Amino acid sequence: MIITTEDRARIPRARLPKSVKVLGRAAIEDAMAELKDTAGVTVLIHDQECAAEKRRARRRGKVQVPRTRVWINERICEGCGDCGRKSNCLSVHPVSTEFGRKTRIDQSSCNLDYSCLDGDCPAFMTITSTGKPKHADLPVLEATDVAEPARMAGADSFGMRITGIGGTGIVTISQVLATAAVIDGRHARSLDQTGLAQKGGAVVSDIKITEGVVEQGARIGEGQCDLYLACDPLVATDPKHLSAASPGRTVAVMTTTEIPTGHMVVDTAVSFPAPDAVRRAVDHATRQIVALDSGALATRLFDDEQYANMLLVGAAYQTGLLPMPASAIEEAIALNGVAVDRNVQAFRRGRQAVADPEVLRAVLAGSPFPEAPQLPTGTTELVASVTDDEESELHRLLTVRVGDLIDYQDRRYARTYVDFVKAVALAERAAVGASTELTEAVARHLHKLMAYKDEYEVARLALDPVVDDHITATFGSTSRRYFRLHPPVLRAAGMKRKVALGSWFRPVLSLLRALRRVRGTRLDVFGLQHMRRIERELVDEYRESINAALGLLNEANLAEVHRLAELPDAVRGYEGVKLATVERYRADKARILRELQESADPESTGAGQGR
Repeated sequence: MIITTEDRARIPRARLPKSVKVLGRAAIEDAMAELKDTAGVTVLIHDQECAAEKRRARRRGKVQVPRTRVWINERICEGCGDCGRKSNCLSVHPVSTEFGRKTRIDQSSCNLDYSCLDGDCPAFMTITSTGKPKHADLPVLEATDVAEPARMAGADSFGMRITGIGGTGIVTISQVLATAAVIDGRHARSLDQTGLAQKGGAVVSDIKITEGVVEQGARIGEGQCDLYLACDPLVATDPKHLSAASPGRTVAVMTTTEIPTGHMVVDTAVSFPAPDAVRRAVDHATRQIVALDSGALATRLFDDEQYANMLLVGAAYQTGLLPMPASAIEEAIALNGVAVDRNVQAFRRGRQAVADPEVLRAVLAGSPFPEAPQLPTGTTELVASVTDDEESELHRLLTVRVGDLIDYQDRRYARTYVDFVKAVALAERAAVGASTELTEAVARHLHKLMAYKDEYEVARLALDPVVDDHITATFGSTSRRYFRLHPPVLRAAGMKRKVALGSWFRPVLSLLRALRRVRGTRLDVFGLQHMRRIERELVDEYRESINAALGLLNEANLAEVHRLAELPDAVRGYEGVKLATVERYRADKARILRELQESADPESTGAGQGR
């Protein structure tokens, strides 16, 4: 028998048999492995309060909310998924950025147990908030500020299906709407099919509202749904849930906010489906669709994505489909007794998003977040040597990355990048015409390899003033910030965990940032590390592989060469995590090059040699 617990001090060890082990929560995987290999009957007891329940208790004021939050510097982040594997937490969201997949903490759903800090990634910070964000609260929206929708005349019975994921308040939304129907003098039946919040399990709530008492089941039958409230895009597109919709009857109100699954969090090869594909699936099954990025809107309005579903309820009301008045819904929100004022405002703002979107946009105008800094001197000239089409995607890609490489090292380093990309552009034009897709792929991924994150680069990105401004906008100007680092010196000394380094450590980071000019020289002491040698080798290997592929390039194999150019996207992480991805990258690179050489015909080979 083994007991794992989040707090070993609360387990009365003296009252347990000596044969029973008591371990910390982090040892649960090892405990399961040990018991699996043990003959006979074994028992594992895990002692920990449900994180979702703890989060609900904090929102209701029953449990004190920790003032320390985890923040990820997305430029330092490699988007490797290691923090998701370490924490088994769905609040570490993968996000698409200019520099590829990164990870962001969803502050609204964060359980504040800090397990994502484990691992070697230096992108993590902890922020202790001591004040309010610098952006002011929005003005109160009165019920009379939004015009009443035109009510759709319907039958005596109304049916709606709400789809979402566990832990986001789907059942609460169902209860609020059913209660509002009763307040309005109607009869309501509801059925909640709940999923596991910790795993992001699907939740489906059906509500039937009738004028009189009707003896019927609460489940919505096939094609019998009047309103399809889609609070999660992926759950909404599941055919077994969508079967309740009808192209001639159903109106869908859906969020476009991308909420990742557990698989997406830990596996970098799995990404969210294309937004158009998600929308088409719902659009084909309904007669009308109202789409709203409720998560982003809730964050902008209330600094909390948890109000996203109530915004959708407001949008649904404004379609005119819901049979009860707004006053009944707001009264039901008050009866629920949780964050009443904000939930009422979320309901009204959701109505406004449909009724007066321009007015809402004007209210939200003016982002509290800073603009990107000016480009370094020399960026424009270097980019113009490759392309002078300022409207092209290639020009945009190069402008961002050339400027970044100048700051990363110097202008000479950026020129080596530009010269190689220019050679690829000429070769692609000669082989396949006006296409720039291959050149764009090389521009992205050569930059990724050349801007490898050594100690100098981590220091530069850690001191980025844009990051500081984002933290100030989110947590307030007086918030205390700590870098969570695991320096190689301490790692070599046997320290297994990161240390918290406060403002006193900034001069050290400033010194490291200034020393980036010695990168690659004999004075580069960090460059002697095994990992740094591999990172430099990867740059040369990539150039050699692209040059070899350009020698074989033609229209028939363009897709394979493009795939070769994008392979560095899989090289992610720090230390051991990165080493594992490097092995896979090299194996895939060798295989694609071999296939290109085997499939090359004499004409294409000859053309490549001539070039």
